[in-house]
Amino acid sequence: MDRYARIDTKMPREFVLLQGTGCRWRKCTFCDYHTDVSAEPYAVNQEVLRRVTGVHGVLDVINSGSCIELDVQTLELIKQVVAEKNIHTLWFESHYIYRNRLAEFAAMFPSVEVKFRCGVETFQPQMRQKWNKGIPADATPADIATHFKGVCLLCCVEGQTREDILNDIAVARKCFEYFSVNVFCNNTTSVRRDEGLVKWFRTEVHPSVKDDPRIEVLIDNTDLGVG
Repeated sequence: MDRYARIDTKMPREFVLLQGTGCRWRKCTFCDYHTDVSAEPYAVNQEVLRRVTGVHGVLDVINSGSCIELDVQTLELIKQVVAEKNIHTLWFESHYIYRNRLAEFAAMFPSVEVKFRCGVETFQPQMRQKWNKGIPADATPADIATHFKGVCLLCCVEGQTREDILNDIAVARKCFEYFSVNVFCNNTTSVRRDEGLVKWFRTEVHPSVKDDPRIEVLIDNTDLGVG
């Protein structure tokens, strides 16, 4: 597993995949990322963070859960890296359940701009409930955008339609600074991807969005170099 990547194209940044202390939600039907956990996450994370150079001044931190679930030592090391490498912008990822704690979390990094993204997966409430995302059905895109500058979308899952996917992309374009569109890859869960939708997405949708500077498309879940 590679946990560090340097991205020089869209949203130039350094991208790190850290270990948290365990996803507190851990109920999304399609997700098995929560297995990326260990008794000593800092031992893993310090090796990854030492690779950060500050080349773009932007550091994007993800973990298999939410940023608030990172251990204290790791957070202290991120602060150190921010200071030593002249980082001016930090991106973190968080579940919606932590939305009211994000401002307090960001305050730990007073010298930089802190931005958050949420794995909303879809703006279709019924599909979110089916996937057990833990985001209220009445949470609107505007509600989500109050707390998050970016979102991650999931597409080509059995049960989705073309209209669902196109609508999600349109809403994200309207409401968010940045977003990713992730083609679902089969994993250890019972959720499966729709190969017909994948073919349609790759031939008809991807060409129309791939050059948008605010959209990152992941055909494979390691396309950004980590995972």
